[in-house]
Amino acid sequence: DTLSMLSVGPSISNANRLSIELPFYSKFLLIAAFLASYNPAKSDKRFFVKHHGKQKKTAQSIKAKEKLNSQLTGPKPFPLERLLAIFYNIVEEQVNPSATIYSQVTSLVRLQLLSSVGMELVDQPKFKCNVSMDFIR
Repeated sequence: DTLSMLSVGPSISNANRLSIELPFYSKFLLIAAFLASYNPAKSDKRFFVKHHGKQKKTAQSIKAKEKLNSQLTGPKPFPLERLLAIFYNIVEEQVNPSATIYSQVTSLVRLQLLSSVGMELVDQPKFKCNVSMDFIR
């Protein structure tokens, strides 16, 4: 049973510890969750919009980015809405929002690949990605 090999912990970093085959859209949802957890929301436009305009790099902005290396600070919570926006941008085909997509998010939480955080806001749930870059690869 693949699920019995899943360790309970805040972060799954060793890809060899776990061999799990996810459904097609779940893989993209997990990638989207990783991107949302490890990249600031303000970078979404730069990564996912074709004509976003140029950004000037100042010495101050470069130092700020070095200081806040997202891989070192760990995953940040993100809203479901942002997860889905990134997901719809990285999936090549047109996907309609459906119960299937939402149930796959729930399955990723059940598998502890994502964590639910701040569930007191039922209308705006937040999540955090529990897998490493190695797992995503």
